[in-house]
Amino acid sequence: MAFCIKNYLVKFTPLISSNNAFGPFGQGLLLVIALFTFTLPQTAFSEQISFNKNTLKNDIQLSYQWNDKDQERHQFSFTLPLNKIKASHHKRFVPQQVKQYQYIAMQKERNKIDAKAARIEIKRIGGDLQLSVSSRSPQASAKYQRQLLDAKDKAFEQYLSDNYYAHFTDYLGQRGIKPDHLRYISENQAVLKPFAEAMYLEASEQGDMRAFLNLLLSWLQSIPYDDLENRLSSNGSGFSPPLALLSGNRGDCDSKSVLMASVIRALFPRIELAMLYLPNHALLAISLPLSKGERGRQIEGETYLLMEPTGPALMSLNETAATSRRALDMGMYSYEMIP
Repeated sequence: MAFCIKNYLVKFTPLISSNNAFGPFGQGLLLVIALFTFTLPQTAFSEQISFNKNTLKNDIQLSYQWNDKDQERHQFSFTLPLNKIKASHHKRFVPQQVKQYQYIAMQKERNKIDAKAARIEIKRIGGDLQLSVSSRSPQASAKYQRQLLDAKDKAFEQYLSDNYYAHFTDYLGQRGIKPDHLRYISENQAVLKPFAEAMYLEASEQGDMRAFLNLLLSWLQSIPYDDLENRLSSNGSGFSPPLALLSGNRGDCDSKSVLMASVIRALFPRIELAMLYLPNHALLAISLPLSKGERGRQIEGETYLLMEPTGPALMSLNETAATSRRALDMGMYSYEMIP
């Protein structure tokens, strides 16, 4: 059994669209949604035999031993730049910092407005910001108020960008924020490319894509799962970017999916990839030709095979947990196409 509890900060909005793509955004109250346990079916479980980390002068050497689904033992070592590892941790979402970003931005915008044209007050009340604008002209009041609120909105977007967060909408149309998975995938491809090339050669000297994906899956599934049961707030602190996951040898479902997507994309920049978000889980989809007897999933008119990197259940390419299949069959998912 693995636990996949992801806490995202969500704004509830009415369900506007019935499709699984990201729908329109709306206004609402900030609430915390805790996404609960994800239970894998009774099957073979992964086993990480050993993990060693040695700090060298400029690099960190990581060494793994694990058993795959056929109980074949694998051993793999590689190095990562030490300076990249030190800068790889995800920053938690701090509402007070958001308000500080917004307060500073609104004060700067206020200073651009002639004090004789409008009386403007920006107050911090109960952890929130209150804006008051008065002018001789109602039109001028509305104009300055919009100007200051635009600055507030831009400051929020700047905070998200500075701290690697992105907007997110689930299959119900509920809007929130989450770690910017696509950005992490994009920015980690170069540093992971030597590892990806070595793993590809380890899997098959003949360049067997399926062998590579299955070896990558078994390795990721053997990495211990980061249990998030005690995460009480949706501040993003449970997410581990690819290099932090490797260094710490722990990761949850979306962290492992982001790492796997980064490795695949490092070698195959044009292959179609998608990240699927279920109510309590995350997994990957890749567009590959079907083998005899295989069934794929349709996403935007293309056929995809699914990949479950979470573990500890050992699942090969296009094998999924029963709970994942049920959610997908019922349309209980949203997705992001990985550039």
